Amino acid sequence: MKKIFFVFIILLASLSLIHAQELEKKNMNVAVDSSQKKSTEKNTPSTTAESAKDEKKDTGKKLQEQKKIADEKKKDISQDKHIEAEKKKTEWIKKTIQYGIQDDRIDAIKSILTLKDPSHKSEIIKLLDELMPQETNPEVKRTAITIVSELKSSTSLPWIIASLNDSSEEVKIAAVYAIDTLKATDAIPQLESILKVQKFTENSNFTEALIRTLGKLKATQLKDFAIERIKDTKTTDNLRQLCILFLGDLEDISSKDFLLGIVKDKEEDTIIRSYAAVALAKIGAKDTAGDLLEIIKEIDSYPVNKRKDYYSFSMYCTAALVKMGDSNAIPRLMEALRSNNPVVRLRAVELMKDVKDKRTIDILKYKMQYDPSPKVQKAAKEALKEMGESVDESK
Repeated sequence: MKKIFFVFIILLASLSLIHAQELEKKNMNVAVDSSQKKSTEKNTPSTTAESAKDEKKDTGKKLQEQKKIADEKKKDISQDKHIEAEKKKTEWIKKTIQYGIQDDRIDAIKSILTLKDPSHKSEIIKLLDELMPQETNPEVKRTAITIVSELKSSTSLPWIIASLNDSSEEVKIAAVYAIDTLKATDAIPQLESILKVQKFTENSNFTEALIRTLGKLKATQLKDFAIERIKDTKTTDNLRQLCILFLGDLEDISSKDFLLGIVKDKEEDTIIRSYAAVALAKIGAKDTAGDLLEIIKEIDSYPVNKRKDYYSFSMYCTAALVKMGDSNAIPRLMEALRSNNPVVRLRAVELMKDVKDKRTIDILKYKMQYDPSPKVQKAAKEALKEMGESVDESK
């Protein structure tokens, strides 16, 4: 009995040992599997993240490409619509010019400037070149002249020049200024002959337009004619002034002595003298700067009440010095900015803007902030901006 019990104990111990060994083996396998799993899990997220990143990048590229394609399609559609709309507008303009009521025709002609395609503008200009020589409505014709000159249409010159003989003064004036805009020097002989038959004893917008345009076109052959009109006491003051400015526009130095004589003539109207000073600067008569400075000093010596009557003339002489590049002009301008007269101060600021001298910056900054006149403040601000100075736009 004891022997059997002993055998049973040994058998039980053996079974426990085997079980323990199997359990240890199982645990080892589990540990190995766990380690391998952890290693796998450790490597997997990196690979997955990179894959996801690449996929996201590819998706982004595809979306960008799709958006680009969609935008290009929208742009093409928009351009097509614009092109079609402009074609329709061009047809409307052409039909309206031919068959519309007068107000609509005028609006249609003005609408040419809103067209983008040069070929469409050319179509309508061609139509106007055909229709305008026979046009009877002065406002329509005047508008057409103005628009084709803005468009620099040289093909329109023949009927524009012919319009100088139109019955409407407004049409004739528009034609004169169009000739100036187009720089049509070939029209000078006709403009000259028309000017010479005008009455200088009467003010006329047409005569004024002729003088201004001929001056810009440098019609030097009219210099002596202009001098005669200036000397003629029957010529209106306005036309005398314009003839003096005409001499300046010609930039002919041979007019120097005549113009300087006017500037020095104390019996002459101060406005006429002022314009003569400007004309001297335009023709480049720098050797007259000393004469102008003497005149300014003489005006400064006048009593206060008398000096007020010569403020404008003094400023015109100063302006002439500025244009001549005379160094005496800057101190004169700075002194003018201290004047009680806001008109004088405003004119001085405007001249400083033309000069752009750094010596004037400080006084302009003061005027921008503290001058009693809002107009002078604004002008000083603009002058500083043109001189490259930073200014507070909120003020």
